[in-house]
Amino acid sequence: MDVNLKKTEKTTPLPVAADPRWARVLARDRTADGEFWYSVATTGVYCRPSCPSRTANPKNVQLHDTLESAKATGFRPCRRCNPNGLSIEAENAALVVKACRLIEEREEQPSLEELADAVCLSPSYFHRIFKAATGLTPKDYAAADRANKVRESLVSGNSVTEAIYDAGFNSSGRFLRKIKWHARHDAIAIPRRWRE
Repeated sequence: MDVNLKKTEKTTPLPVAADPRWARVLARDRTADGEFWYSVATTGVYCRPSCPSRTANPKNVQLHDTLESAKATGFRPCRRCNPNGLSIEAENAALVVKACRLIEEREEQPSLEELADAVCLSPSYFHRIFKAATGLTPKDYAAADRANKVRESLVSGNSVTEAIYDAGFNSSGRFLRKIKWHARHDAIAIPRRWRE
């Protein structure tokens, strides 16, 4: 009786430092989020590749293909990158969108404190994430929104006075002071330019 016994070769996993995924962790590559996770034995946490935490020693790191395998290690999720849910950037973007809608819906410009309270953040932190996301401060965003409302109202055929008051300005003088133009002497002709 001929029995062919084949040796089963064990494949040893690559050391973490040699794994191409480790380079993405070192680079904090946001495009790698959702493709794999890593856990750190010394801290007892698992993270997404873009986690801003201090880089761990690769000897203490284990790479995981799925979130379930990262959870199976028994470690807790990282509090900085929140690997189980949305990233901090995505959560902040949702809060900024909510604040933008509040600004657009209100006739009067809401204060920074009102906007920060509406999204449950401190005024200074809200101001910082709003400016990082939009490139504008909340006050500048509100001014741009008002100017856009005036522009749209004039294009639709409303009178200048109706457009100014519909946009939330209390007087035409306030409107003219708020709009910054290079040619200040030509400020009266602004509505005519918008209609063209």
